[in-house]
Amino acid sequence: MPSQALLAANTARSILGVLAPSSFGLDLKKIRVGLYGISASGVPGDIELCAATFASSPPAASMAYAAVVIPQQLYGRVIPAGFLAAASWTTEPTVLTVLDSWPLSPNGGVALYDIPLGDTPDCAPGAGFVLRARFAAGVNVSAGLQVERA
Repeated sequence: MPSQALLAANTARSILGVLAPSSFGLDLKKIRVGLYGISASGVPGDIELCAATFASSPPAASMAYAAVVIPQQLYGRVIPAGFLAAASWTTEPTVLTVLDSWPLSPNGGVALYDIPLGDTPDCAPGAGFVLRARFAAGVNVSAGLQVERA
């Protein structure tokens, strides 16, 4: 499920998130983050992968985000996705637990990570994942998450 967002300077922002339904959890399989910076002198920023309870501002429960993201099934028998996704929160989701973080250059930086089998983070039913970012200067970001039913 891909998304794009414009980040404001020095402001942590949730750029993409996914919420599992109450009937099953999710395994996180792949993470993709790319930046459209143009300044070679840009200071690296931080990307965070968070576990989320979505105690507030969950996908599809309010207009606390700028865009609904439609999950796309990549393989297997076609079934209803059963989960929700959103991008570019205007009111940040709460109860986030940072699972991992890494620096990324705003000058066209990219992070492509296929999580090894057996190491995939998973979430409980009714919870999910959020990608957050913070950079010293405003930058455009493109992000994607690939998940499977757990």
